[in-house]
Amino acid sequence: MLIAQLADVHLGHRQYGLEDRLEDYNRAFLRAVDEILRLREGEGLDTVIISGDFFDTQRPAPSIYVTAIRGLTRLREAGIRIFCIRGNHDASVINPTENPLAVLHSMGLIDYLDNDYRDLGGVRLIGVGTVYTDMQNKLINSINSLRGDGINIAVIHQYIEGAPYVYPMPNVDVFMINEKPLSQLNLDYIAVGHIHEHGLRHPRLNAVYPGSLEIWDAREFEVYEYVNGKLRKVKDMDPKGFLVLDVGSNGVRVRQVRLGPSRRLVRVRVRYEEAKPSVVRGDVSYIASNMDSKGSLIILEIEGAVSSGYSTRDFSVNELRRLFSRAWVDIRLNLERRGAEEAPRQVFGGINEIIRQALRSRVNNDEWVNALMDVIERVRVDDEDGAIAILEKLVNVPLRGGRAITDWLGGGR
Repeated sequence: MLIAQLADVHLGHRQYGLEDRLEDYNRAFLRAVDEILRLREGEGLDTVIISGDFFDTQRPAPSIYVTAIRGLTRLREAGIRIFCIRGNHDASVINPTENPLAVLHSMGLIDYLDNDYRDLGGVRLIGVGTVYTDMQNKLINSINSLRGDGINIAVIHQYIEGAPYVYPMPNVDVFMINEKPLSQLNLDYIAVGHIHEHGLRHPRLNAVYPGSLEIWDAREFEVYEYVNGKLRKVKDMDPKGFLVLDVGSNGVRVRQVRLGPSRRLVRVRVRYEEAKPSVVRGDVSYIASNMDSKGSLIILEIEGAVSSGYSTRDFSVNELRRLFSRAWVDIRLNLERRGAEEAPRQVFGGINEIIRQALRSRVNNDEWVNALMDVIERVRVDDEDGAIAILEKLVNVPLRGGRAITDWLGGGR
């Protein structure tokens, strides 16, 4: 039996507030559908598992439902069964009853599993939706009570303790499952979601993350450094795709299926010991001549110190941005001037850095500033759980459940 395992599709995610990036996430899902149909035709694949976060929000827009219905209908018409669990983006962990997956289930497009199982011949799929770390015993007990006599595959959306991710996510600790109780269940495979790195394997459990279908984090971009007048590639774009599970008498074997990127996503780093406006402009002009291609998304990070005799006001982000005419570019200008006649100052490009500077003027603690910026980003993408999780870690007080945020704000500590 061949099963496709997807996770973290995040339909509706509008990265950087760009409509083009929202469409990239739509296209990534539909490209995955195309590839699954090819596997159906060529290898007989007949089942799809979606290990949570199919949607980016609990209230997707009608246009996002249209994309989901379009892709799922094509799979169902080809005779492919689709099983899905909720991730932390799909539904509230505390009150998950009403969510967009339930709508798709009622339409007959997916089989939504939450503390439930389905038997596929001698294979049992056990689906349990996302829980908070302090609720993990509930998840473990649920899986244990639902195990069958044949091959058992648990479908969960959690970070499993010990999985060696490269890019830490803000809420990893909030949705963690300890390795030991999970290992004691003797599952044949754990179809897991939540970490976005494609093909991330747990070192001791037969558990693999498909990762997101699209680039989620700027750290996954293609990266260049501009040094001594030349661009030097540091890394390629991280791979994205899904998994194929080959389930048989020998257990569950996993292989990766990679999908091509929707567009070129690039970060370019430039650092100056003594930055002069004319030099910076010339360097950015050179970078633009090599990188400014239609459809590309470029983050240009300019850091360092301003040369003597110049002010931070002499550097114009808008002027530098105009050197690009085809790509979308975000110029992050982080230069400071130091001198006896004035205190260190910084100039930033982009609304995020303006907010960061404003916070620093009020909160003299970089850890708090970084955390608050993360909260702002989570709220922007409608990730309420992630935002609250960051705040809980920051203030070291639970803000949900029995210890509500209103109690804490009211001095109930």
